[in-house]
Amino acid sequence: MQQGETMGAVRAAGFGERLVAYLIDAVIIGVPMWIISMIVPVALYFILSLVIGIGYAVYFWTTSGSTPGKSLMGLKVVSAETGEVVDPGTAVLRYVGYIVSSLPLALGFLWVLWDENRQGWHDKIAKTVVVHTR
Repeated sequence: MQQGETMGAVRAAGFGERLVAYLIDAVIIGVPMWIISMIVPVALYFILSLVIGIGYAVYFWTTSGSTPGKSLMGLKVVSAETGEVVDPGTAVLRYVGYIVSSLPLALGFLWVLWDENRQGWHDKIAKTVVVHTR
């Protein structure tokens, strides 16, 4: 899909709206995790934050395609090949791609800014695209 090109009546989401959706999700997860961080030991907190983060993303990407943040922004993660909601394996691969995208100064996330398909590295790794739902 080319930048600005549509898949039927659906168009790929840009960097700014994806960032806002991510920040909304960060608050939704971050507030409870901050409370948990005051209660449990650091090692347990690290494990819990990883499990909760993966669980949150995988659950929403595989059920509706939208985390609460993406839903509020009218966005959805779909397979770049089929346009359908992703399966659990693809969702986990996309989450691993988040880690890869964040390592070199978040370059993999910024990639959305100049990629013709508006895909970050995590999208390319998992063969996904974030599209508008409205």
